[in-house]
Amino acid sequence: MTRRLPSESAQLARAGWRRPPLWVVIIVVATLLALAAAAYLLLRPLEGPVPDGVEVHYAGLERGYTEQGFARLGSPDAPTLIEDFSSYACPHCRTFHDEQFEDLLDEIAAGQVQFVMIPIPHIGSGARNAARGALCAGEQGKFWEMHDTLFYWQDKFLTSVFDERRIKLGAENLGLDMPAFEQCLASDQIDRVIDAARHEFDRRGLTGTPTFFVNGQKVQDYREIEDLNTSS
Repeated sequence: MTRRLPSESAQLARAGWRRPPLWVVIIVVATLLALAAAAYLLLRPLEGPVPDGVEVHYAGLERGYTEQGFARLGSPDAPTLIEDFSSYACPHCRTFHDEQFEDLLDEIAAGQVQFVMIPIPHIGSGARNAARGALCAGEQGKFWEMHDTLFYWQDKFLTSVFDERRIKLGAENLGLDMPAFEQCLASDQIDRVIDAARHEFDRRGLTGTPTFFVNGQKVQDYREIEDLNTSS
């Protein structure tokens, strides 16, 4: 008589092995997929392009900073002060930058307007990275070039828009001293400026970006002021 060998399942049963429940298999597979996706996002190559003409866009315009460390474009003695509370991750902020900000540059060049950008880490986790990148570029005199670049990226990339690696690539493409830029990003000195911006945002009771103040008066849009008059 031929002896029948026990089936594989019978052998496994004798060894005390049991097939794991379906929910365990699902969790393991989901975890592996999540790890694979994370590895892809971390390792995939990124781009950090800068807009055409960004290097000369603000040529000849006076630059500086407020006492709180917010970037100023134009003379601090200009009679009209426009303060812009904006986030680099905010679509409406980009719309203002792309469609309206350009109209102010002639007034800034003429010494009639000073424009202050107050960076708010608002809407999305990348907003703070972006603000830090702009302020660190400002340490090398290129805040406004990075400012333009960050808004340029907003509708160019779908994911990892303000990944720190992309910000470093943008800084490199702007010709910044990279060891100094990376040292700035690694420090907490810039965070104090961003925290001051957030404090000012909260102090004025603001809830959204962009929000504008013209000579201390809150407006929805700087064009509500029919005349950016030059009287103090």
